[in-house]
Amino acid sequence: MYQTFLILIASVFFTVTAQLCLKKGILALGSLDASFSSFLSLIPRVFQNIWLMGGVFLYGISFLLWLFVISKIKLNTAYPIAASLNFSLVVLFSWLFFKEHLLPIQILGIAVIIFGIFLLLKP
Repeated sequence: MYQTFLILIASVFFTVTAQLCLKKGILALGSLDASFSSFLSLIPRVFQNIWLMGGVFLYGISFLLWLFVISKIKLNTAYPIAASLNFSLVVLFSWLFFKEHLLPIQILGIAVIIFGIFLLLKP
């Protein structure tokens, strides 16, 4: 069980890192329009951006690790833990790396989420 939780943490690490790579990559491309033509023109640009490709690759690794995790742990335990860690870490690292604004109420929310993770881990 301990090994499975380490793999869950690794999956979270790769997911969070993928999100950060995607953000870094899209910052280089600029804001996107929500149109079909914009969507089509984005496809070749994704393949030319190392950050976006890295994000996709890291998501692939996370996906494979996640399959292992949910084969060993109940989904109703694994998913809330992973989702809450992903959310909390993306918010924290977005603040650190991209200087995104973080309000005190959001920090309190993250603390509540982390407390909830501990409750989920109790038998």
